[in-house]
Amino acid sequence: YKMKNTIKSILIACLVFTGFNFNAQKLGHVNSQEIMLELPDYETARKELESYQSDIMKELEMFQKLIEEFYQDYQQNMEGMSAETRQRKEADLMERQQNLEKKKYEAQTKLQEKEQQLLQQIMVKVNTAVKELAEKEGYTYVYEATTLLYAGGEDISNKVRKKLGIPVVEN
Repeated sequence: YKMKNTIKSILIACLVFTGFNFNAQKLGHVNSQEIMLELPDYETARKELESYQSDIMKELEMFQKLIEEFYQDYQQNMEGMSAETRQRKEADLMERQQNLEKKKYEAQTKLQEKEQQLLQQIMVKVNTAVKELAEKEGYTYVYEATTLLYAGGEDISNKVRKKLGIPVVEN
């Protein structure tokens, strides 16, 4: 009987302390993706990416034009060419076309890498602001709002906006 009371007392004590501990945790959530899009850095990054893409497209168009000119020249002069010269020109044309396809693939990869690099810098800025705010205001956990099924705790998105100097959005 005494042992049952002791176990009961320990269980109650554990529940009480766990309850206090859980209540002491401050939870928050933030929509960092939305905030990223609102940062002036995002617009700057978008423009830089557009400019980078434009430069790549101009280069690819130049290669395409050179291939077309080579092909037109081949078409106009093929009558007077020997079979060997014709084969060499056709092989050259195929190689140029393959090189263009390779350049297109490389351009797509470069574009994706550039986009990732630019967005990474913005993400770091937002994440740093969230971390500093959480430490300053005593949040135990801050969750990403877009991945939550239920958003318990406080939405700290506007606090993060203020910290980053973005106008606050009222819900």
